[in-house]
Amino acid sequence: MGTALSAKRGEVARIFINYRKKGGAYAAALLDELLSGRFGEREIFRAAKSIAPGADYSESILECVAGCDVLLALVDADWSEGFNSGSSDSNPKVNWVSREIEEAFKHGKVVVPVLLSGADRLDEVALPEGVARVARLQYLRFDYRNIHQDVSFMSEQLVKICPELKSV
Repeated sequence: MGTALSAKRGEVARIFINYRKKGGAYAAALLDELLSGRFGEREIFRAAKSIAPGADYSESILECVAGCDVLLALVDADWSEGFNSGSSDSNPKVNWVSREIEEAFKHGKVVVPVLLSGADRLDEVALPEGVARVARLQYLRFDYRNIHQDVSFMSEQLVKICPELKSV
């Protein structure tokens, strides 16, 4: 298909950053920058950066989720509420946070919740059926007070999950 920048190079990024625009976009951009510095830009997919102009957004997203090794689900303090808010974000047809996570599970990808500053451990009962499993998964932290320490630890863990990742 070749719809995302990484796919145009004949490969799909190994790490997919899943985030909600409201509450997680800045953390996603910072995490993308730090992980790209560690593993190389080609290894990290973040929709706002990685989808080529004119490419089909949904095709690009689904292709990259299917081809990644690890999906990092960035969880802010209001993450669970985003599924039940009654807004258009809670509609499963347009809720890309849910769709990306469900797609990752469907393809047998490793999903790692990343708790951002102020986020508590997830409650499975508070989540929709398709993503409830995320609450049972071992999580990592990404706190603004410890970004370098957290990214260093996260990088070590990502290499354990995906040994093909190499530091640049």
